[in-house]
Formats: sequence, C-alpha cells, structure tokens
Amino acid sequence: MRVKIIERLANEFNEEKDYIYKIIENSKGISTYKKEKIKGREIIKKESIPDIEKITLEYYKLLLNSYYKVTYPNRSYIMTELMNIIPYLHRYNRYTLYKFDFKDFFYNINPKKCFDLLKDSINLKTYEYNFLKKYLFNLSEFTPGIGLHNAFIEIIGKKFDFAIRNKFSKNILHFARFVDDCILILDERVSHSYLEYEIKKIITEVFGKKLALNKAKTDYQNSDTINYRFDYLGYEFEKGQSASKPFNIGIAKKKLDKYYEKIERIILDFKNHNNVQLLSFELEALFKRIVYYGSKKNQTKIRWQVRGISDSYKELKKFIIHNDDFEKITNDTKNFFCKSIFICFKRHGIDIPSKIVNQIKNKKFISLFLNNKAILLHKKIGLSYSDLKSRVMFFTNENLNNYSYNELANKLLRNIK
Repeated sequence: MRVKIIERLANEFNEEKDYIYKIIENSKGISTYKKEKIKGREIIKKESIPDIEKITLEYYKLLLNSYYKVTYPNRSYIMTELMNIIPYLHRYNRYTLYKFDFKDFFYNINPKKCFDLLKDSINLKTYEYNFLKKYLFNLSEFTPGIGLHNAFIEIIGKKFDFAIRNKFSKNILHFARFVDDCILILDERVSHSYLEYEIKKIITEVFGKKLALNKAKTDYQNSDTINYRFDYLGYEFEKGQSASKPFNIGIAKKKLDKYYEKIERIILDFKNHNNVQLLSFELEALFKRIVYYGSKKNQTKIRWQVRGISDSYKELKKFIIHNDDFEKITNDTKNFFCKSIFICFKRHGIDIPSKIVNQIKNKKFISLFLNNKAILLHKKIGLSYSDLKSRVMFFTNENLNNYSYNELANKLLRNIK
C-alpha cells in the first residue's frame, strides 16, 4: 500500500521515489496555512502550500483513504435511493422523517477526536503516528481546502453514520449523509424532541462539544401530517397533492430561482444584442449537459467534468414520461420546464422571437433535458474545431484564428456559466 502511494506521488510530482520517502519520514509538521474568504467561508489557499508540504499532505490523505477505504458522498446515489423510498412512504401506517445538518460543520469538529479514532484502529509507523498526532493536536479546526481534511471528515463522519444506524436500528428505513446534510426516516412515529436529544448526544460523543445542529435547517415530519414539503440536496418533495399521488418530486425553490435568474440574464442580454441564434444557443446550453475534460476550481487533477441542469437533476427524468407527463412532478418544477422562458420574456416586456416560440411548442428544451443531450467539448469526440469556434464567436469580436481547441473551450465555458 505505502509503496504504491510513494510511486503515485513520485509520478504526480515528477520526483524520485527516494526523495518522496525522505520527505515523508523526515516531516515534522506543516507551516501555518494561508487562508482566504470565499462566499463568506474561510478556505485554505492550496496554491500557497510549498510542494514539499503538498507531498506530505497528499501522502497522509492517500494513506487514510486506503486504510479506511474512504468513499466520498455521492449525491446521485443518495437521491436515487431516496426516490425509491419517498414515493411509497405513505403506505406505512406510521413513519417519521427528520432532516438535519450541522452548524459550521468543518470548523466545529474537534481534531483530537479524529486522532483518538486513528490511533485505535490502524497500524501506523512511528513517524506517521508522530506526524498525525502533532498535526491534529496543533489544529484548532478543519478548515476546508485540502484533501487530507476531507479524509478526516469522512472517517469521523462514518463513525457518526454507524452510531445513528445503531441507535435507531429497530426502526430505521433510511439514513443518508452528504457531508453535513443528513436525512433519517423511521418506520415509527418518534417525537421531534426525542430525535433531537439522541442525535445531539451522538454529535457530542463523535465530533466533540463545539459542533451543534443547525436548527434553521432542520425539518421534522411524520405520518400524522397531511400536507408538507421539504427539500434535500437541491430536490423538493411535496406531500398531500392527492390520494392517488401523495408525493410529488421536483427541484427545490432556491435552485429554481437561480435557473430563472439565468434565463432572465440570457433574455436581457438578448435585448441588447438581438441575436436570435445566440439566444437559442444559450437557452439550449441551459437545458443540456456541458461535458468537458478539465479540472474543477482550485483543483489540478484533469478528468471528465459534467455540469448543467440535465446532469444535476437527472434523477427526475424517470418521473417525467413522454416530455409532457408531469403527474409526479411538483407544480413549480413543471412550470419551470414548460413556462419559464415565456414568463421571463413577459416579466421584462420583451417580445419573444418566433423561433423560440416554435422551439417551446415543439418541446425542444424539455427534450434536451430528458434525452441527455450534451455540448461535448473534446476535439476528438465532441464539437469540431470549426463548430466550437463558431459558438465562441457568438460572444466575442476578437480574432480567434490562433486559438487552440482547449483555449476556445475554456472561453466558451466562461460564457455559458
């Protein structure tokens, strides 16, 4: 295991294996991290970390991932499982649904709790033990931004998951945790106060005294409630529309609002440029998957990336039949797919071009979503160079003749966020 990790790091950092070994064996600690605020959250500036320390941090991340067989939360898998349960929940005579998350999750976990877990469960070499002990005891919080902290969070998070499942083992129908977003479903009516009390106890035992429930983001429902709605990981579940279809599923309102804002921005841009071809392309891009080979923000690893509403809400597709059967979909989501473009044009008093009217009547945009249509940015299997160049020319007047395929792709990606 360690030999493979050293080989991987030698390849990744273009160094000799002996050099990597020496760095790991002689490392006494990590310099104080430089941090920055992004969207109100303090994040480690990964680019400011010296390469020698990056190697050390990556080594311990890979070591822990391997020892604990760490698997990181998969939103698609979680939602697929949840959608196989929620539509049938009404068939239980009694049930309880509790959604919760933690307040400032990373920042309020006690790092020493992680060391207590590590020292008792894996065989560490002396230098590994000393490094991890010093690192975790000198750390006041797990600031996001590096993979090692993600590994610590998932390792201790798995202990929390086990404790929850163990505590409610007699009645548990489903439990999922996506980083700090949790949902618990029981086949019995259990009081809100009891759930909160027991979960708080487990939180303190596993994570330490600083971490608390984020009460603003908790939601409690049970089988006695006739009508309710809750959202989880960007989806919305709505109960009580009718006896024949008691649960409807859709996109959460906050997420829908963001998509409406994107459509409005596209339409207001159209008011200025009056280019129907560009308008049509941008609307199509909104409902398609955007597929490209590259890295995520603040990451260096190159891999296939997919974004867009078609990918983010792919689990909805099985509930929409033949482009127009929205019986199992929430009204807000149905209106988004069927009326959002009309609504946004009308809201701003802008005449909608006949081409767009025809596309909506022919159900083009919902078809793009349902049929997984994509803008594929890859010079061998995706858009040709000339086709990509023509798309980029929608957004700029500059001479693009000397641009490479990747440069054009990056330019397009920046313009269709």
